[in-house]
Amino acid sequence: MAYNDSIIMKIDHDLGVKSTIRLDSYRIISDTVEVGISRGWNKAHKHTETPSQQHILNEIHAAVMNELCEILKFDEET
Repeated sequence: MAYNDSIIMKIDHDLGVKSTIRLDSYRIISDTVEVGISRGWNKAHKHTETPSQQHILNEIHAAVMNELCEILKFDEET
C-alpha cells in the first residue's frame, strides 16, 4: 500500500504539541476480513462436520460483513 493511501489525522494536544497519526487502512480492513473469514468458517462447522459449500459461503459472508460494520460506518441510503 502506498503512503498516500493511509488515513491521516492531525492532533493538537493541550500542550501545543502537534502530532500526526497515520492509520494503515489496508491492514485494518485486511485483518478484519481475515477475522470474519475465520469466524464464518467456524460458525459453518459448529453443528456439522460437513456443511454445504453454500452454507459455508453464507456464514463467511455474514461474518465478514459483521466485522466490517464494527470498524466502518455506512451512510443510510434514502
